[in-house]
Amino acid sequence: MTELVIPSPAKINLFLEIVGRRLDGYHEIESIMQLIDLRDEVRLRRRRHGIHVQVSGAELPEGRGNLAYRAAALALEAAGVTGGVEIQLSKRIPVAGGLGGGSSNAAAVLLGVSRLYELAWPRDFLQNLGSRLGSDVPFFLTDGLAVARGRGELLTPLPAWTPGWLVVANPGIPISTAWAYQEASSKLTEWQGRVTLPTLTAGGRLGWPPVWAFNRLEEVVLPHRPELLALKALLQDGGGLPVLMSGSGASVFAVVPDAAAAERLAERVRERGMFAAAVTTLPVNPMVGVLA
Repeated sequence: MTELVIPSPAKINLFLEIVGRRLDGYHEIESIMQLIDLRDEVRLRRRRHGIHVQVSGAELPEGRGNLAYRAAALALEAAGVTGGVEIQLSKRIPVAGGLGGGSSNAAAVLLGVSRLYELAWPRDFLQNLGSRLGSDVPFFLTDGLAVARGRGELLTPLPAWTPGWLVVANPGIPISTAWAYQEASSKLTEWQGRVTLPTLTAGGRLGWPPVWAFNRLEEVVLPHRPELLALKALLQDGGGLPVLMSGSGASVFAVVPDAAAAERLAERVRERGMFAAAVTTLPVNPMVGVLA
């Protein structure tokens, strides 16, 4: 195989609690993450040597500053091969938006290098490699719905839902994840009562719609970002329930009952000049076919 195309989906955090600060500088979290049908496309080709990255649809670095580049370098080093890889990223997921686009691209590249060079790396090996690149990368190699603990790399799969409709919106302002967690560190002692993960039903499934959704980082991000408060209000007024920031923002998602409601609400957001997409949750990770 010399070329392949891998879909690279976004994620949302349906639940995110900050448990504490770790000695390694990261934060201990508890989260529930779900893949959604908002996707970048990652096209990979073998080349004789070196790594070359091209990006369309977003202003991103194309060298070592790009996580996809670093994923390729790590995979090629781990494989011990002399060849290289060309990577074309077609971006649709908002950058620095709390949707994990960069981590998803990195997971796709790890998987792609494994296939291009016929390495047959198992999923757990790919996830271990991914954890060296970023806390969210291993999640993008799961089936698509999981509890994440530790710094995000300790994953417990959950049974998939049938697809549920969402509107994902972004006001076009980047938010630094490092800044959001630093703000959270200063407030850990103020948060006396930690919110626990939602109780699983007897059947092992979380209820949908996720009325239990929660994101602790809203408490530190929203006071500094009136644009996000306005966006949340717009989505709530349009019938979204619940409406929640994903990760450290600036993307916000709204759960809606059906496709028609999703399209109406997404259009309402786009009329105000912001990004919005009507999407579903994914019951199956589209990368899994490539892994198989």
